[in-house]
This record gives sequence, C-alpha cells and structure tokens, in this order.
Amino acid sequence: MNLDEFLNDTVTLFGLADNAMFGAVVVCGPNSHVYVEGLHEWSDDDRFKSVEITGVLVLEGDDMDLDSEEIPVHGLGRHYVVKDAQWELA
Repeated sequence: MNLDEFLNDTVTLFGLADNAMFGAVVVCGPNSHVYVEGLHEWSDDDRFKSVEITGVLVLEGDDMDLDSEEIPVHGLGRHYVVKDAQWELA
C-alpha cells in the first residue's frame, strides 16, 4: 500500500499496536509504521494486539534528516502520523 496516496485524508488503517523509540505506532506491514499523534506508548496489555485506527494521515519530518538512500541519519526523519486518531483494539 502506498500511503502517500492518502496524505491529508481521513483514513482507516489496520495493523498491530507496538511501541517505537519516538512513540506508539501501528504496524501496517513490513516497513510500514504509522505513529499515533499524542500517544506515547501502548500499554503492555494492548501492545501487539490488532488495532483499527481512524484519523487524518500526514507526513512529518524533514528531508534534511535523510541520506542519499533516504535512511535517517539522525532523529526520526520523514514519518507517517495519524492525527485526531480514534482506535479500537481487537
């Protein structure tokens, strides 16, 4: 799935709840982590559960944080975020 096609739209995504260094994420597939705005981390009880999340998908970060192969050289680099998120765990 190319998430760029849905930028600035309200989306519903499905994946697994997990925690990353910079906050709570929904893992939607290989190398597809979407941060949840305002959620620092999923609780131990919720982590690794299936989740359906709805909100506005945006791309944040700066190209200046990426090397020539688009790998972050420091910080988070470009990343997807779901804003105004509401979710339901399975």
